[in-house]
Amino acid sequence: MEAGSQRDLLPIVDNAPPAPVARSRARGVVFHVVRLSIVVAMVWLIREQHRAFVLEQASQVAIPIEFERLRKFYADLAEVRATADGPTGVFDEAGEQLGYFVQTSPTSDHIVGYSGPTNTLIAFDTESRILGIDILNSRDTREHVADVQRDDMFMTALVGKNWNEVRESANVDAVSGATLTSLAILEGINHRLGGNTPSLRFPDAVEVAEVREWFPKASVLHRSQTSATMLDVIDAEGVLLGHVTHSSPAADTEMGYQGPTDTLIAFDLKERVVGLQIRKSYDNEPYVGYVRDEPYFRERFNGLTVQELAKIDPDKMRVEGVSGATMTSMAVAYGLPKAAEAALERPAVIERRFVVASRDIGTGIILVVAIAFCFTRLRGNRVARLTFQLVLVGYFGFVNGDMLSQALLVGWAQSGVPWRLAPSLMLLVAVSLMVPAVSKKQLYCHHVCPFGAAQQLIRNRVAWKLYLPRRVTALLEAVPAVLLGVVLLTAMFHWPLDLASIEPFDAFFFLEIFGITSLVIAILGLLASAFVPMAYCRFGCPTGALLNHLRYNARSDRLTKRDAVAVILFLLATGIYMIS
Repeated sequence: MEAGSQRDLLPIVDNAPPAPVARSRARGVVFHVVRLSIVVAMVWLIREQHRAFVLEQASQVAIPIEFERLRKFYADLAEVRATADGPTGVFDEAGEQLGYFVQTSPTSDHIVGYSGPTNTLIAFDTESRILGIDILNSRDTREHVADVQRDDMFMTALVGKNWNEVRESANVDAVSGATLTSLAILEGINHRLGGNTPSLRFPDAVEVAEVREWFPKASVLHRSQTSATMLDVIDAEGVLLGHVTHSSPAADTEMGYQGPTDTLIAFDLKERVVGLQIRKSYDNEPYVGYVRDEPYFRERFNGLTVQELAKIDPDKMRVEGVSGATMTSMAVAYGLPKAAEAALERPAVIERRFVVASRDIGTGIILVVAIAFCFTRLRGNRVARLTFQLVLVGYFGFVNGDMLSQALLVGWAQSGVPWRLAPSLMLLVAVSLMVPAVSKKQLYCHHVCPFGAAQQLIRNRVAWKLYLPRRVTALLEAVPAVLLGVVLLTAMFHWPLDLASIEPFDAFFFLEIFGITSLVIAILGLLASAFVPMAYCRFGCPTGALLNHLRYNARSDRLTKRDAVAVILFLLATGIYMIS
């Protein structure tokens, strides 16, 4: 027999897995992709529903601020005249204006600090100088907001500066320990003041009802991203219908018979004039009425683009004043090119800071070490692991504070990720979500979470252990799923529930904030973990439950109770989105 034929008799080794195993793996991959897709879809639904909520809020008249909050800036306050957006005048008992104030919300709600935006009140005197700022409400973490409010240097740094100075550059140092929140507040103020200085003669902002003469489906007005003074007119579906601007304050120096006139100018999508109308005037009746009722004069400028309108000379155009109201109508005509010139100005460009602080460096180091523990044999070194757990509790918990929580994740889902202000935190969240999805490893829960590390440190300190009946265990394991349902409802219905209060992480800041619920959860969680290993992680942590649902594991090819919960929550989110 030839040598070649002997080789032919050797058994053929097939390293391919058996067909049932291969089918199981394929099914597991498909199921896992569907699981991830459901979570992504729910995040999208939360985001879109929040966007619709913000649009609705922006179209409503603002609730007046409590007088007591304003009296620290205006001691003689007697009356405020609220508007849908923009400056709100403050007056004394004699009707004299003391100043005005604006809020950063909803204009600046897209600027996120640690976990959400902050609505800041900015009080001005009659010369447009800042009297002070006040934090009205915030969806950021309580400890960081509290740090900012306690910092008198930060809270008073803008006092005395005028609108334009702050619009161009706030130039204020961030609050140590609350860098993300304080920088976001400054950026929110910058963004809110990005338009021209408001007119004290005509302080009322344009309201939706005023533009429906040309845009019947108008639902909300948004500041234009390309013009310093124009407003975008948007319908209920979020479709852009056109633009409007008004002549004040650009034309406040154009005097008619007794004073200036504020004129509303409407433009179509190609920025061509489609009409104008007088809003308010210091001229007297019946002159103002004559101009309002004269369609020939008001339509004389239709069809001009904003660029053409900025270059017109009413005298060379032979614009004829309205009979009986010549001075009033010509003051309007002379004010139109000034209004168009103001509209052509680009809004102030606010420099968005990319911040890398010591906190970011610390988070980066923790993340690198955690990855080493997760993927190498270092996790088997008892001394190294014990040391790292102490670092996680002492530094990462009590000092750094970069922790995953439902408050953080919901805030980012609604308002976006503050990658410029929190690059390391964004990286931590991204890696913590991605690692379990692709590697079967639970990076954050096992190697990063300070509260998880605290439970690991005490798990062997009590010799006696409590063994729970199977039914009790099953009942307790349902708690995180219930909490995730509460989180979803809070996010989509915008309930006033503080999501930080349903988890123990605020307990690390108990000396700075009064988070009694978080402190109680933390104490009970640690006590329970002394007798039932990792009790809080197993029976109380909604964030851990979410990460476990994302983890690819040996049972990914099977449908479980977690999948049923995920589908129920997805259907709930879809239903809320469709009816809201």
